[in-house]
Amino acid sequence: KEMHRLMLHSAAYRMQSRSTPEADRVDPTNALLHRTNVRRLEAEAVRDALLAVSGVLDPRQGGSSVPPYLSPFMDGRGRPAKSGPLDGDRRRSLYLQVRRNFLNPMFLVFDSPVPFSTMGRRHASNVPAQALTLLNDPLVLLLADAWAGRILADDVPDRVRIERLYEQAFGRPPEEVELARCEAYLAGRGEPRDRAAWADLCHALFNVKEFVYVD
Repeated sequence: KEMHRLMLHSAAYRMQSRSTPEADRVDPTNALLHRTNVRRLEAEAVRDALLAVSGVLDPRQGGSSVPPYLSPFMDGRGRPAKSGPLDGDRRRSLYLQVRRNFLNPMFLVFDSPVPFSTMGRRHASNVPAQALTLLNDPLVLLLADAWAGRILADDVPDRVRIERLYEQAFGRPPEEVELARCEAYLAGRGEPRDRAAWADLCHALFNVKEFVYVD
């Protein structure tokens, strides 16, 4: 723990990933740790973040595992008679059952290890299928709508709602240009409290790279 404390309190650990042209010329591979390396969240953390930000995450610890959700495209020998819930009963990814013939598609896309053999280190890819998953996965759409319901629950100005969205998703307030774009988008959709419009905005924020990458 002393070594962990030393590393976590070091200047190198607390650096941002942004660099300068001068530093990149001197240390192009970041061997001297003039910045941190950009790191993508692991598959389970991506799903847990979606649940947490949307406000539906069940924080309970322990208990039974949750059967996998079976889409109409998941068929084959050994298919369970009953599908688990789409949202995994709102439990953390740790509690989702792993069925070798019916693996979670989101986990596979975000490089979760396939449980056929041991793996010493996970890959961390950046492929179009990840963006397509965040655009089209029914769980992401469901949670975007839940997040919209959460943000509309309080009677506050739209500007405050947008600020809360950014703080919940990215841990920072929005820049003025981001605020202006969100306000213009909502104004273009008509009804100020239109849940569908807010759900689409929440869905768009889920798809910002900043949501799945640690800066």
